Amino acid sequence: MTEFSNEFSSFPSGKITKHNFKNIDDSIASVINQINSLRSQGLYNQASRIIENNADVLSQYIADASTFRTWEEEIYNTQIYAKQQQQSIYFDDQEPDCIDGDVWLGGDA
Repeated sequence: MTEFSNEFSSFPSGKITKHNFKNIDDSIASVINQINSLRSQGLYNQASRIIENNADVLSQYIADASTFRTWEEEIYNTQIYAKQQQQSIYFDDQEPDCIDGDVWLGGDA
């Protein structure tokens, strides 16, 4: 049986996570510009500290690695789910690469 990945996603047993990111506006632009400036200078530790200190606000504007991992896992789970919903019937002498729920009719009698 096909297994769903559930470290970041509860789909299909739960709904796909909805993210409501905001567009960058004047209220956060100075922080983001400061982060980008530090990164362009190679000052990653300083940029990282600013991100950590503003994580609650920045999370509304910027997708982080955890968000990307969630999207990746939910797309993967959706693909598995979609494939399981379409049953195929194979009439072959050799067993094909079947997905759970498919039917194989064939083989030597």
